[in-house]
Amino acid sequence: MQSWGVNFFGHAVVASWHDAGGGRALGAMLPDFQTMSGARVAAVDDAEVAAGIDLHHATDAAFHRLPAFVGLTREVEARLRAADVGRGPTRAVAHVGVELLLDGVLLDDVDGCATYLAGLDHPIATITWREPGDDARFAHLHGRLRAYGVPRDLARADAVAHRVLRMIAPRPLLRASAAEAEVIRRELAAMAPRVRVATPTVMAALRAAMTPAPA
Repeated sequence: MQSWGVNFFGHAVVASWHDAGGGRALGAMLPDFQTMSGARVAAVDDAEVAAGIDLHHATDAAFHRLPAFVGLTREVEARLRAADVGRGPTRAVAHVGVELLLDGVLLDDVDGCATYLAGLDHPIATITWREPGDDARFAHLHGRLRAYGVPRDLARADAVAHRVLRMIAPRPLLRASAAEAEVIRRELAAMAPRVRVATPTVMAALRAAMTPAPA
């Protein structure tokens, strides 16, 4: 299964802790954008974008170890298993569903929203793509994201469920049946208040985990 971590909007929020510039924010979101578009980066000739890519991987490494996040995903897994949702969709939804619900709460972060938009506005000409057509695939996604702006729909649990189900639908081992999809919608809605309460703890723990220890 794909190893998910912080979602792209959350990566922009983390980038806002380090640098309000668009280059680092774009780089921090770029690995997720690659997955979303199917394009693959061969090289980046922009130091800030490259630093953002490194920040992305450091963020995910720290995030996956946070007890608060692990606890939330295990709670979702338990709820879905109890409702007879299959192992594949249960594991996928528990991870990405919690991440997107977190993003919905992070929409309240004004600096994070500004950094997200700055990242989308940053020039992409310094990115070299691996395969023919990758540039067009990325440009299509990039254009859609810029036109859409801040993903305000993530504040709604039903929109989160819609995104999650759309993400796992192409994966036979993760795809939910119609009955499972109804359970997933219900349980993500039930978890949304829990995630809202836990988000400050999750983000404080992430910031602490990513802060270098004093020399």
